[in-house]
Amino acid sequence: MRCEIQKHYICQNFNLKRYSNIKYRMNSFAERYGYVTSSRIYLREKITPELMNAICNNIELLRDRNYALFYSLERYMWYKVLNNRLKDFGNITKGFKTVTIEYIENPACLWYEKFDYLERFIVCLKEQNEKEYIWFTKQLNSSFRSQHFVYRIENEQIVEINPQDEDKPQIPLTLPQSPRNTGNYIRATLRTLFQMLPL
Repeated sequence: MRCEIQKHYICQNFNLKRYSNIKYRMNSFAERYGYVTSSRIYLREKITPELMNAICNNIELLRDRNYALFYSLERYMWYKVLNNRLKDFGNITKGFKTVTIEYIENPACLWYEKFDYLERFIVCLKEQNEKEYIWFTKQLNSSFRSQHFVYRIENEQIVEINPQDEDKPQIPLTLPQSPRNTGNYIRATLRTLFQMLPL
């Protein structure tokens, strides 16, 4: 198991409240009790329906977060990347084509063509809004990790990684600075080390 701090949003009495909690990555019930063996099969050079759904869901979440930005991204992809006529795109008030999702879901497009398109989308997103780019790439990388996909987004590119390196705990190069009170220093050091150990 690995400990990760994640931010969650919960709905109570129609109010969204933001809080942080600790989430543990665990094996499933069947794996823990020996009903099935845990085998990690990493995806490479293909897009499963689950991965396609995760990508499309993240694109839809981006649309819901910033509709005007999403409109300009889709319009750009429509006329600059796909080389289609602007008059066929639509407008922001009457509705427009969801170009990116249609392209990702298109069975005629090969898996690497979809990722070429997604890279262009990500570059355009970064040019238009750095904050949304950071959020979107974190969401996509999280989806790739959960689907055991061997690619991640780094520096506006989709690159292959070694997924086994991600599962190893990262030991910090430096420990917390030694304060005047050595008891606090020891507690802080131990807390840092225990947070990084797999449970």
